[in-house]
Amino acid sequence: MPKEPLQITDPETLRAMAHPLRQRILVELNVREHARAADLARSLGEPANSISFHLRVLARHGFIEEAPELARDKRDRVWRPVVERFVVDRNIAGAERVIEPYLHWLRDMFLRDRDAPGARDDLHEGVASAGFFTREEAEEMTAEVLTVLEKWSERTSAAKRADPDDPRRRYYQLLFAIGPRAVDTPPEA
Repeated sequence: MPKEPLQITDPETLRAMAHPLRQRILVELNVREHARAADLARSLGEPANSISFHLRVLARHGFIEEAPELARDKRDRVWRPVVERFVVDRNIAGAERVIEPYLHWLRDMFLRDRDAPGARDDLHEGVASAGFFTREEAEEMTAEVLTVLEKWSERTSAAKRADPDDPRRRYYQLLFAIGPRAVDTPPEA
């Protein structure tokens, strides 16, 4: 059964989730369902002590919790997610910090092969599209896109759970946004 999204309504919790590594840890924990800092460190390519610090921050703000029944002994710390996703109150000062890692990633991905086209072995694709929608049509298309995204998320998460250390399985991200767009003013030359 899907977990309810955590409503972020205070600046401290917002700061806790604004860190891109914490966002990745939460994604990884939701896929694995539980993990130790060492497991996450191996998957994320980060030092275990750094992962441990971020796990404690996530726990302090209610995103994850310890799972002592899964521990091997009293010193073993196993963590599990409490939430799958979160919703940020846009009226909180600094609310834009949560989206900044996504926008940074999008910009980097878009510019990645500018100097060395085809030099990377991963797939990355940037697509911008437009149409003239009614609100109802935009809602219908959004529902269709979200259905496809959910299908692929479930499929790839199941494969990751089956073999969490498969080196071919990498974290890919997709951003989807739809909304009316005004004509932008070009930057000064």
